[in-house]
Amino acid sequence: METITLKSDLKKPVALRIIMVSFLLKVFIAFGLYFAISTGKLEIPNANPQYILYTAGIYVVNLIGLIYTALNGKLNLYRTIILFDFIASIPAKAIIGFIVAGYSLLLSFHPKVKEFINSKA
Repeated sequence: METITLKSDLKKPVALRIIMVSFLLKVFIAFGLYFAISTGKLEIPNANPQYILYTAGIYVVNLIGLIYTALNGKLNLYRTIILFDFIASIPAKAIIGFIVAGYSLLLSFHPKVKEFINSKA
């Protein structure tokens, strides 16, 4: 007689939710900042709206990549995307981007995040 065990899906850890929500908020902040600067409602010295728009576009692509890699169990690629996100924030001098990428990278080493992503492999 063969025993059948059901594989239960792990619940998304809080650290992973923090990473994803932070990246989503960063996208909204970047597009909002672009809109405010390009319409003249906000003036920041040496702020180039084009750099902010390009950075916001990269943030969207990175968010999609993070979701894809988290759901497909690719932990190293997940961390690489976070590092790329940090590098992409450099031209626009996006301090919020640096901070979010920094603590997201640290949170990706949390045991529950590693366990969740590796369980999807």
